[in-house]
Amino acid sequence: MTGALLSLVVAMADPPVPAAAPPVAADDAPTPTRDVYEVHLAVDVPVTVVAASAGLIRILFEDQLARKSCPCDPAGINALDRGTVGNDSATASVAANVTVYGVMAALPLADLLDVGFGRTWGEDFMVYAETLAIDTALQNATNFIVSRPRPRTYAGDPAFLNSGEGYLSFYAGHVSTAFAMTSAAAFTIRHRHGEQVWPWVVAGVVASSVAVERVASGHHFPTDVAVGAVAGTAIGITVPWLHLRRGPARVTLTAMSGRGLGIAGAF
Repeated sequence: MTGALLSLVVAMADPPVPAAAPPVAADDAPTPTRDVYEVHLAVDVPVTVVAASAGLIRILFEDQLARKSCPCDPAGINALDRGTVGNDSATASVAANVTVYGVMAALPLADLLDVGFGRTWGEDFMVYAETLAIDTALQNATNFIVSRPRPRTYAGDPAFLNSGEGYLSFYAGHVSTAFAMTSAAAFTIRHRHGEQVWPWVVAGVVASSVAVERVASGHHFPTDVAVGAVAGTAIGITVPWLHLRRGPARVTLTAMSGRGLGIAGAF
């Protein structure tokens, strides 16, 4: 009887250890998500379409909306920009066009190779298209509001002097587009792969080459491309940032030093 009681006491003091959970198979292990953005088509599609229509307005009503104010005296230009009058490189003009439109087409293809065709790529493309559309709307609105003559307009080039296109110098649209799309790509790579340096270096080099080419071609002044670079970079970061996936908000109560409780949250 005493031996039985002792066995019962020992069994109660040392409960059996639960069996360990079976290991998770490699195929069942969770994989890190590659989704960076969250889009809402009911909002993003109309915004993109309306913003992109600024480009169509420019094509249809350029001559009517631009204020033609030349012949103009280059002596009235600030000292930094004055030396640009007389630039007329056809090679630089072609190079800028090839760079902008080539990179514009290449970036979605590179993203497709990275993530494959599917929802993730579709979200990336929607954010990319919206970035370019908003950039187009802002640069065109500013072009028509300011109606600054181009360097070649000041130089008396008839093709610029007598057309609306000759009065849309500020700010530089090609440059703004280049910085917007490369900044958006660098931002995406940063948040998908964690790369913090080389994407921004590449973006800066490619977009800056367009700025140099547009000045050399006589289409823009240095101040035009400087403002275009800032505007494009701001849009290329802000639009993707607004679409970043942010996990669900979590709020917890934590003990504070001394007395009382504090609220800690992750958003």
